[in-house]
Amino acid sequence: MLEEIREKLKSQFGLESESYDTNMLLVKCDRNQLRDLMRFLKENGFNYPHTVSVVDYTPKGEGFQANYVLENLNSKKFVMVRVSIPEEDLTVPTVSDIFPPLQPHEREAWEMFGVEFIGNPRLEVMLLPEWAEGWFPLRKSYDFKKHRKPSKEKK
Repeated sequence: MLEEIREKLKSQFGLESESYDTNMLLVKCDRNQLRDLMRFLKENGFNYPHTVSVVDYTPKGEGFQANYVLENLNSKKFVMVRVSIPEEDLTVPTVSDIFPPLQPHEREAWEMFGVEFIGNPRLEVMLLPEWAEGWFPLRKSYDFKKHRKPSKEKK
């Protein structure tokens, strides 16, 4: 099944893919292909979204990555879609209308990393206190000492 998807990705999108594990295919795509690719994968049975997670590779000079994991529940096969996001333009189109369960995942990634998912209707503070908006605590550059509230002295 993954081989068939791999061939379709090559012919329809011009995308190369590689085996990530025995039951997972890794596909790297550009932001402008993401929505069409996600629709294609959903139409081809990968209709269970597990997560979208962001990784900060800025110390290596590689910006950020968004990783989407989808599963075909019938075949127990997975596809990971990886999108590179340059540090100077932290935007990715939302896929929350294609996969509604990913809406809070995009929201969390926005809050923790500052990646804006264009079109997501609920990019608002969910986990951090209101006063911490814009701090992006999961970025490698985040300074914990700068934003730490002093603890109460022990008696």
